[in-house]
Amino acid sequence: MRFVKLDIRKPLEFLSSGQFHSPVPWTHSSRKIDSYEFIVGVRGTLYIEQDDERYCVSPGTALLIPPGIPHSGYQPSDGALSFYWFHFLCTDALQFCGEEEWEQARLLGQSNEFLSSINGSLFLPLFFRLSSNERIDVLFQQLQHLANSKLHYRRALHYAATSIVLELAEQAESGLIHGKRYSPDPLVSSIVEWIRVHAAEPLTVSFIAEKYGYNRDYLSRLFKRTMGMNLQEYIHIQKMARAKSLLTSSNRTVKQIAFDIGMSDEKYFIRLFRKYEHLTPTGYRNAYYRKHLNIK
Repeated sequence: MRFVKLDIRKPLEFLSSGQFHSPVPWTHSSRKIDSYEFIVGVRGTLYIEQDDERYCVSPGTALLIPPGIPHSGYQPSDGALSFYWFHFLCTDALQFCGEEEWEQARLLGQSNEFLSSINGSLFLPLFFRLSSNERIDVLFQQLQHLANSKLHYRRALHYAATSIVLELAEQAESGLIHGKRYSPDPLVSSIVEWIRVHAAEPLTVSFIAEKYGYNRDYLSRLFKRTMGMNLQEYIHIQKMARAKSLLTSSNRTVKQIAFDIGMSDEKYFIRLFRKYEHLTPTGYRNAYYRKHLNIK
C-alpha cells in the first residue's frame, strides 16, 4: 500500500470544493493537475485509474489524487453517480512512502506522547474505506458552505480543509489498524451493506432478522458486539445520513424527505433527526445550504 506524506505544521491551502452529480453513466476525463484532489464516494461507483492502478470509488471510500499524476476514467459509472471533491495544496514537495514507514511513525507516536504531539507529518493512503461516512458528510457540508459564503477571513477555508484531511487520515488509520486486528463478522458485513442499499425503505429489526433467518435479539447482540451500536440505531443513522444529503442537495420538503427515507410520520422523523443532529431538518438545511454542485 502506498501513502502520501504531508507536512501539516501549517494549514493546507484550500483551492476549491463541490459535489458532482450525474443522473446517467459518466466517465472521468483524462488529465493531470497541479494540486491534490480528494474524491469521496456518495452514490454509484466512479471507475478511475492513476499510475496504471485502477480504483472503484463507491460510497464510503476515498481516493487521493496527488499533483502531477495522470489519471482518467477507465469505464462509465453504473447509472447515477455522485461524489464529493476538493482541491488543496501543501507547502512541501510530494512525498510517497510505503506501509513500513507509516507503521514505524505510528508506533513511535504511540510509544512517545511528546513526539506524537510535535509530529508535523500526516500519512494518507491513496485509497481507503471510511469508518464514519456521517462525520465526513458533515465536514464536507461545512466546507462547501464556507467556500460559497462571503467570508471576511478566507483563512477559515484553509483550516476547514485541513480539518477534513486530518479526519480522513484518522479514519484511514483506524480502518487499517482495525483490519490488522479484527476479522469482520461476515453476517454483520452483509447486513451493513444491505441496509446501506435499502436505507430509503421502511426498515425494522424484525424484518431484517426474518430476512436473514435469525432471532432478532441474537442479531441485535451480535450487531452491537461487532459495530458498537444496536441494529435499530444503525438503521436510524443510515436514514439520517440519507436525509442530510437530500436536505442539502434538493428542494424537497421535510415531509417529502421523510417519505423518501421510508418514514411516513413527519413528526417522528423531525424528532429523530433532532436526536441525532441536535438541529431540526430545516435548521440543518439553513446551516449548510451554500454548495457548489457539478451536475452533468
